Amino acid sequence: NLARLGEYSARMAAGDYEAVYEYFAPDFVSHATARVNPNAVGTDIRPQEHKFWQMAKTAFPDMEFRVEVLLEVDDLVVSHWTLTGTHSGGDYYDVPPSGERVIINGTAILRLRDGQIVEHWGGPHCMHGIGLVRVVGPGPHAATGADRRLAAQRPARGGESR
Repeated sequence: NLARLGEYSARMAAGDYEAVYEYFAPDFVSHATARVNPNAVGTDIRPQEHKFWQMAKTAFPDMEFRVEVLLEVDDLVVSHWTLTGTHSGGDYYDVPPSGERVIINGTAILRLRDGQIVEHWGGPHCMHGIGLVRVVGPGPHAATGADRRLAAQRPARGGESR
């Protein structure tokens, strides 16, 4: 399973987002809130996952994904990861480029079956991670006042508090 995930990571890092169709099972389920679309649980989310990574790489053209810790137990793989990038490309959802550097850490637990990812637990997911909201702002897509309050806590450019 570790070798298989290594192959997937290498393809994604190279911009081969078609890899989601090979490495994610059609019946993939994520137990993390707000991953791709919470209404999509139990459906084939691979098209949304593909679209997400294309958008993320466009918005963060220098995006790098680094695995810090990787453990395997039976059919489970646990990874602690760091995603970095500069929000200098296109919109990230409805948030225009901010020029800000983003660093997000997360932990994922993946269950694999026959070489495909079938389940995911973890967070924060980089789509709505607290770190991202604090750096680039929530944009009009933010569903709750909590997202806006988190963004208000981020320092203004030049290091001054808002």
